[in-house]
Amino acid sequence: MKIKDITTKIGSGATPTGGENAYKESGIALIRSQNVLDFSFSNHGLAYIDEVQAQKLDGVTVKKGDVLLNITGDSIARCCMAPEEFLPARVNQHVAIIRSKDVSSEYLMYYLQYMKPYLLQICGVGGTRNALTKESIENIPFFKQENEEKIAAVLSDIDAKIANNAICADLEGMAKLLYDYWFVQFDFPDENGKPYKSSGGKMVWNEELKREIPEEWEAKSLKSLATIQTESISPFEKKDSIFEHYSIPAFDDGRYPVFETGSEIDSNKYRVPHAAILVSKLNPQFKRIWDPLNTDETCICSTEFMPFVCRNNLLRGYVYFLLNSDAFQKYLVQCSSSSTGSRKRMQPELCGDFLLAIPESSCLMEQFSKIVIPMLEDSKNRITENAELTSLRDFLLPMLMNGQVKVKEGA
Repeated sequence: MKIKDITTKIGSGATPTGGENAYKESGIALIRSQNVLDFSFSNHGLAYIDEVQAQKLDGVTVKKGDVLLNITGDSIARCCMAPEEFLPARVNQHVAIIRSKDVSSEYLMYYLQYMKPYLLQICGVGGTRNALTKESIENIPFFKQENEEKIAAVLSDIDAKIANNAICADLEGMAKLLYDYWFVQFDFPDENGKPYKSSGGKMVWNEELKREIPEEWEAKSLKSLATIQTESISPFEKKDSIFEHYSIPAFDDGRYPVFETGSEIDSNKYRVPHAAILVSKLNPQFKRIWDPLNTDETCICSTEFMPFVCRNNLLRGYVYFLLNSDAFQKYLVQCSSSSTGSRKRMQPELCGDFLLAIPESSCLMEQFSKIVIPMLEDSKNRITENAELTSLRDFLLPMLMNGQVKVKEGA
C-alpha cells in the first residue's frame, strides 16, 4: 500500500499576510516547523492569528488525531501528533497535516518516524530540493500489519513517561519564582517568617543599582560569588576514552550529554569542573543554562559554554538561579557582540561585572540553596530516566514496525 491509500487528507498551509502584524498575543494557534519535534509537540514560540487570517487557512484546519509532518528546512521529516489543547489550529507552509483512515493515527505517526531515513532520502537533504511534496508523501510505501493499535500503545506508553520533561520545567519554574520572590522583590522571610518588603521591612536607596534594596544588603558583582574556569582539553589525544560531552545541540535535544570517544571529537573543549554550572555565551537571547550530571573526570563541554564554579558550594543553588534569572539574561544580551552580524556571543570576562543586591550574611542564600538543590537533583534524575526511555523506544520502534518483535494477543 501507499500512504495515500490510508489517508483522507494531506496538505500544508501558508504564511499569514501582513508580516509581523499578522501575529497576535492570543487567538487561533498557527503551528510552524519549530513546534513539531520528533515524537512530541512544543508550544515554545507558538504563534497565534486572528479569525480573519484563520479563515484564509480554513483548508488546513488541524483536528484531533491529525499527524503533523515538517516538510521543509533543517527540521524536515520531524513528526508528532497534533496537540489537543491548541485545537482547532492552522499550519503554515512548512508543516503538513496527514489525516488517517482505517489506521490508528498514533501508529501512522510512529510509522513515519520509522520511515524517517527514507523521507530524508527522497526529500534530497543536502541537495537543491530539500522538500517533501504532497506527491512524495502520498507515495510513501505503507506496510499494514496486525495489532497496529497495540504496537502504537506500547510506544506511546513509553512516550508518556518521557513526557515528564514537563515536570522538570515545573520544578525549575517554581524554584525560579521563589528566587524572584526573595531576591528580586525582596519578600524573603524576615525574623518573624513574614515577607520582608511587604511587611514594612526597611529599604534604602543604592546608587550603584539605581534602586531601593533591603537595609543591610549591598551591591556586589557576580565574580564575588562565582568564577569562570576554562581549562582547555583535547579529547582527540585520548582517542579510546569515553567523554561525557555537553554541547549546544545536546542541550537543545533534551539536556542530556552525548557519550562519545575522543576519536569522534575533533576540536578542543573545556573540562567541566565538579559542581560547575554551564551557561551558553552563544546567542544569549536563547537561554541555555545547564546543571551537568558530571559523573566522572571525563566531563567536557563545548567552548560555547562558560563553566561557572561557585566560590562557596553551599550557595550553588542560589548561583544557579541567579544565572537563570531574567536580569542576568538581559545583561548577557545587552553585552553580547557579533563579528558576523548573525551569531552573537557574550565576552566571558564581562560576566563577572554583573551587579546585584545580596545580603551581607550568606545565611539567606544558603537557606534558598537547601530548598532548591533537591529540585535540581530531581530534574537531573528525570532527564536521565528520559534518556534511557528514549533509547528503549528507539530500539523497539524499528523492530515493531518491521515485524521482528510482535505484541502478544491480550497484552
